[in-house]
Amino acid sequence: MKKSFISFFLTLSFICLQAPVLAGPKDNALIKVRGDKLPFNNLLENEKAREIRNAKKVITDRDLQILGSVLLTKRDIWHLPEDYEKITIKGKAVATRQQAVAFLKWYCPVLPLDTTPEELVTDYYLEASKEGMKWDMVFCQALLETGFFNFGGTVVPEQNNFCGLGTTSATVRGSYFLTPLLGVRAHVQHLMAYTTMEKPRNEIIDPRYKLVHDLKSKTGFATTWRELNGKWATGSDYAEKIIALHEEMKSIIAVNGNLLEHSRLR
Repeated sequence: MKKSFISFFLTLSFICLQAPVLAGPKDNALIKVRGDKLPFNNLLENEKAREIRNAKKVITDRDLQILGSVLLTKRDIWHLPEDYEKITIKGKAVATRQQAVAFLKWYCPVLPLDTTPEELVTDYYLEASKEGMKWDMVFCQALLETGFFNFGGTVVPEQNNFCGLGTTSATVRGSYFLTPLLGVRAHVQHLMAYTTMEKPRNEIIDPRYKLVHDLKSKTGFATTWRELNGKWATGSDYAEKIIALHEEMKSIIAVNGNLLEHSRLR
């Protein structure tokens, strides 16, 4: 009897160890936004777990850090300005709307959205600017998240989801918004949840705003783009990619949204 019990216990322990650990929302969870407020269960714990997992991916070995910094820096890899680590999320934009439109048209000749490149850029200009954010860099974040609005990943154009909101896996599309303008507004609000105690001026339509804002109120807000690395996205070069896109966009010479000169054309 004793041997049978021990055998049963060891078998049960082995099965438990083989079971997958669920640390985030279920893969079949689909968040849709149609103007109604939705309840979210256990998402705060999932958000904390996600940040803990991301933190473990950062290189902490001092010898490896020194070796990496000597051989090749991120600034060298991405051709970034010297002070790129201090570039803030809030502040005054540098690029013009004409540059942004031309940049978008260069990489996405046919925009698969119910809007025009000019209208989309104007939406980012108005929505981000009134919240005190650098609209040009927020726009570059959207370019990165959507593949220059060509999509092609889990999120589809019909969602008007420009920052991967609610996309928890390759099979979960995430949030839907009725218009491109609302998608831009939700993007800006989600970024605000990470970066400032201030509440959005418009009605909150980002379904994860309260979750993230409440957590950041306790753990601290991000003031620079580099502080989003490993938090907004798992990649350690997330901010560097956004800043590199911004540097490229600033180098464009454009008139009336039409590209006249681009570094890639030289």
